[in-house]
Amino acid sequence: MYSSAFSRQFIRSLASLTTSSLGIINTATGGASTMPVRDLSDNQPSSLCRHPQYWLDDGSLVVSTQDYMFKVHRSLLQRHSIGVFAHAGSPGMGETTIDGCPVLHIPEDRVSSADLEALFAHLYHDHPLDADAPLSRIAAVLRASSKRQLDFPVIHRLARQRLVAIFPSGPEAFFHPDNPDEALTLAVEFDVYSIQKALFYSIATNSNLEHDEPEGAGLADDGAPPRVATPDGRPRPNLSPELEQRCKTLLTTIVDYFTPILFTVATAHHMACTDVFAEEWMPRVIAPALASDGLCRPLETLETIIALDWAAHGLCADCVRDKREEWREEQRAFWDKMDEWLGLVGKDKF
Repeated sequence: MYSSAFSRQFIRSLASLTTSSLGIINTATGGASTMPVRDLSDNQPSSLCRHPQYWLDDGSLVVSTQDYMFKVHRSLLQRHSIGVFAHAGSPGMGETTIDGCPVLHIPEDRVSSADLEALFAHLYHDHPLDADAPLSRIAAVLRASSKRQLDFPVIHRLARQRLVAIFPSGPEAFFHPDNPDEALTLAVEFDVYSIQKALFYSIATNSNLEHDEPEGAGLADDGAPPRVATPDGRPRPNLSPELEQRCKTLLTTIVDYFTPILFTVATAHHMACTDVFAEEWMPRVIAPALASDGLCRPLETLETIIALDWAAHGLCADCVRDKREEWREEQRAFWDKMDEWLGLVGKDKF
């Protein structure tokens, strides 16, 4: 698969590994045929076991992290990321191999077993990141393939593309995805700017950000914070304090921005149509908006206004058309304003 020159370069690169972020031990010893590696028994928990799926009979490298060891093909990993082998542990810590294979230990604070499993599932085409991949799998591969973890650049770009495709980049009313807090955390951590507005908006306008965690609410079985519903039925997001504060600030800004717009009665080109707005604005627009938290949901409130059968209430066809376009423009103007509020002006939208 690789040329002789490439193989020689690969061997030379393995011999020069010196840093300590990953645990390949790579000291050359008298032409030994086995790549020297760190002895796992010195530093790994006794519970470390072979992964039930990715312990391949013909594998040539053992990768260990958290509770599992994966026996996979070194050439496959090296094809996608030479950088993963550009990290090493301290020399002289032993030459132990497992099942005749060198061992690459990844500290568990660097990549989790679950994320590594998702990455291997993509690499071996068991669960590739296709257009239908769920957010949980996209998130796992995005993390594991990032420069902060194993640095698989092509796969990382694909994971970013899949993440971007799930969420709208423009104003879309009534779009409220499952687990927007997990998606927002990913989008901010990996600078995926194009979807941040939709996620900040969804969380800020559809979550109870003021509700305290119930007493006695511990961690879930998987160690994650529990996802609890607030007394009004809205979910309480699992966010870092910084992101939660940004959502709260955004909500306050949205209400301040949209309140005068909502309470300003619409006017039309014709006096008769303006009179219709004067009579109908309170019962048809303001009252329903106040009853449904419409002040903090401009996209949805404007969409509801657009959908009203204004012709049935006396507006002429020309005014209905013009006002609907005006309200659409109001949605776009609000969406553009959020770039300023969230500090996204000038950011690369991918």
